[in-house]
Amino acid sequence: MDAMEVEILSREFVKPSNPTPDHLRDYKLCLLDQFIPEMHCALTLFYSASDSHFLQSDQNDNKNYCRILKKSLSDTLTDFYPIAGRFKDSSTIDCNDSGACVVEARINSNLSDFLTTVNQSKDIQTILGKLIPILDSETMELASKCMLIAQITVFNCGGVSISFCLEHRFCDFASVMVFLKSWSARARSGGGSGEIVLPDFVGSKFLPPQNMPSLPPPHQNAIQNRKITRLIFESSKISALKSKYLAESSSDHQNKKISGVEVVVGLIVKSAISATRSTKSLLLQVVKLRMSGTTEPPLSENAMGNFAWLVPVMINKQEENDTEFDHELITSNIKRETTSFMDEKVKRRIKGDEEGIGEVFKLAKERGEIMRSVADVDTYWCSTWCGSGVYGLNFGWGNPVWVSGGFVSPVNLIIIEDTKCGEGIQAWVSLDQNVMAIFEQDHELLSFASLNPTIN
Repeated sequence: MDAMEVEILSREFVKPSNPTPDHLRDYKLCLLDQFIPEMHCALTLFYSASDSHFLQSDQNDNKNYCRILKKSLSDTLTDFYPIAGRFKDSSTIDCNDSGACVVEARINSNLSDFLTTVNQSKDIQTILGKLIPILDSETMELASKCMLIAQITVFNCGGVSISFCLEHRFCDFASVMVFLKSWSARARSGGGSGEIVLPDFVGSKFLPPQNMPSLPPPHQNAIQNRKITRLIFESSKISALKSKYLAESSSDHQNKKISGVEVVVGLIVKSAISATRSTKSLLLQVVKLRMSGTTEPPLSENAMGNFAWLVPVMINKQEENDTEFDHELITSNIKRETTSFMDEKVKRRIKGDEEGIGEVFKLAKERGEIMRSVADVDTYWCSTWCGSGVYGLNFGWGNPVWVSGGFVSPVNLIIIEDTKCGEGIQAWVSLDQNVMAIFEQDHELLSFASLNPTIN
């Protein structure tokens, strides 16, 4: 096996340890789920050998631990039974216990060498893509209909990566974390139930699905000329960026409550649209609906579904003859639009009743009209995963040494994550490769962010 090459050892369907009862056979989506296109989203966790229960020198331990992971997944799927099913129409999952696909693999590299290559490579997506099963054609030929496709890759040193790819129509990132917390608790406890969280399948009761077609998956040929990059914003740089923003902002009271995430997103968007030399752009910012007081009735933290909304934020130059975009103006626009969406008037719209269904369609129509009115401008999508607790996911060999939410996207995508210390921000940005070449040279951006620094 050549250096950095991945060898697939097996592909297996893991089924629930107990059959799903007949009365749970049809799982209905929430109305909000129906606004998500058919696609899998990926998250990859890396664990070092130092905390591992299995070392490469003992092949039996390797196989035993993979067995434990599969057994704990099987038990977890009993509670999260829709993940073992298959979609049978635009709003229904047939919970037929067909199972999740688990790929076992090994890579001819030590974990430290692999992470060094990620740092040094100008083609991060190719390096990380070796570990992501949805980017493997043979795996997808077998498992394209699976709700969950996971790949466990063992490094020469005994370190390991686990890549989780879950069907987005079924769950948002918060739901993914509910599932992973339950699975990891079972894996490290050997099947005990003391720390295991249980899902709350409340979506279809909150907002029942409606008669509408599934959204098609993104066009994969759009990936060909795209590139991802990784940015790290240290806590001191985030503080400096906030201070700069506050010094430039108006006296508006709401602006004074700006968060670190908001100023970072504002800077990334500014640098991206400056690279395209556009005069107008659109940002679609994910806003979470699980926060206290956002919905009526309130959603539990273990609610499964896509309890989020894409809020459109128009971005224009202040004056037609301006030579560049204004960071303070972009960030203020993001703050204003997302705050407006979450204000008391809109909160009352997201109700679990017929009125709520009508208001969701009104919101969708308003967003669609905005998007159609600017169909010829660049659109950016941003999702924030900070505060999720992903660095606490321990499957039995300690906490992750690194987490990657990045892989190349067919759209202009920004993913915001915590750094391992919890005080900084790791951002993944997917852009057209020609735009990326300019974006990565942006002086203001590089004064606050490090471009693909060493992974500690």
